[in-house]
Amino acid sequence: MPQHHTATGTFSYVDSKSAFPAFPKVGLGSAVAIGIGAGFIGAFAMVGTNWIEQMITHRPASYVPARTIGNHFGVTPQFYERNVDLLNNIHHHGMGMIAGAVRGVFSYYGVIGPFASFVHTGIRIALDQVMENTAGTSALPWTWPINEQVIDTLHKGAYALITGYLCDYWIRGVNWFN
Repeated sequence: MPQHHTATGTFSYVDSKSAFPAFPKVGLGSAVAIGIGAGFIGAFAMVGTNWIEQMITHRPASYVPARTIGNHFGVTPQFYERNVDLLNNIHHHGMGMIAGAVRGVFSYYGVIGPFASFVHTGIRIALDQVMENTAGTSALPWTWPINEQVIDTLHKGAYALITGYLCDYWIRGVNWFN
């Protein structure tokens, strides 16, 4: 909201860009379902940003997500070796859909915009870390090399921005760029 500063204090006023619908366009169940779908799309975009980044930096692919889902589901080493890319994508999209449901609830309750997506980035990283650490496949993120922290945060941030925009648009009718 724009603010106006005077000698007696500061006050905020609503303008056409800061006003958003007081009530969501859909019910809570639909918001969760929309969040799941938006999370899938966001995960697809995250995988795409990862692919582009690896083409530029020549960083090798990480198979921690595949190892994580493999450990949780108890897959055999033979299945893992034959299907490592499939397992990686199942993990990325599954976690994206779970975190997307959370972002759908955010939008339903009016927690919207880029700041909500910033918070959602942390939630997405935290969900991954819970899964990876319970599977015994990863270390805590603050023990990673700084370049890996940056890369993971940027990819999860891209996921959160896309998922957040879609949730806010489909659930609240808010277009960030109008």
